[in-house]
Amino acid sequence: MRPTPPRYTFDTDFILDDAQAAAADALTTPGKKGIYLWGPVGRGKTWLLDTYFDNVDVTAKKRVHFHSFFRDLHAAYFRHGFSIDAAIDDILSTGSAPASLLCFDEFHVHDIGDARLITRMLDALFARRVVLVVTSNYAPDDLLPNPLFHPTFVPTIEKLKKDLDVVCVDGPVDYRSAGTSRSRFASGMWSLEPVLDGRTFSELCCAARSTGDYLQLTETATTLTITDIPALASVNEFAAQRFANLVDVLYDRDVRTDFHALVPLHEFAVGRAGLDTDRLISRLSELRSSSPERAANSVDAAGA
Repeated sequence: MRPTPPRYTFDTDFILDDAQAAAADALTTPGKKGIYLWGPVGRGKTWLLDTYFDNVDVTAKKRVHFHSFFRDLHAAYFRHGFSIDAAIDDILSTGSAPASLLCFDEFHVHDIGDARLITRMLDALFARRVVLVVTSNYAPDDLLPNPLFHPTFVPTIEKLKKDLDVVCVDGPVDYRSAGTSRSRFASGMWSLEPVLDGRTFSELCCAARSTGDYLQLTETATTLTITDIPALASVNEFAAQRFANLVDVLYDRDVRTDFHALVPLHEFAVGRAGLDTDRLISRLSELRSSSPERAANSVDAAGA
């Protein structure tokens, strides 16, 4: 049974739009299934998830960014001799009891190898009757969008839809573009000024790196400078995806980051489309700018 906090826990000093209110209603209505919140960037999905998690009366619970969880799952999977059951038991541990509630922020599937492990992970979680509450920029039917591999993931998608109530959070307002964030990440800047110190885009994103590398990079860092950032369309899709993953990690871990680019932000993603690009630009739009041009012309898009 899905645990629920009282409806008043979603009362706030701003007015929820209709989609957010419907999601809050779903999160506070008892049910047998978990919940899959999906929608465009910037519609408040992460806020809904965090409000739910902070107020639900469950002792053994975990709230994780999907990048971090999947990194830990990989490590536990290898550590336990490729036993998915042992790996799941390991990472569900809360010190007192296995988590009965697992909240994923930014659930996504891009790689066929990851998809196979995610399928086994979900089977193991559902077998343990772990309640899942998930946010995603992708509707379930759009997971693993590569048409070469998507059909192989359809059975898992059907399981997700069977075990989770799917709620679309697609309100009309891009809240992140309002520019009210007080996060450490948002205190960074997008600048066209060259600097000598820092890590280059090529070093961080053009070489073969995993999300685990970025998680390790930010284990202790509270600031980062990235230099020589080119237009996103000028690099291959793998480097573009790595940069999106890097920004996801920096944003989730609230690392102040100064981005020193070769193009202004409003030109950065021209020619490169997709939900991950939308989320990337949404997050970058929170940054300060060192130039009036960027402040006037930046792309306004909102976060997950």
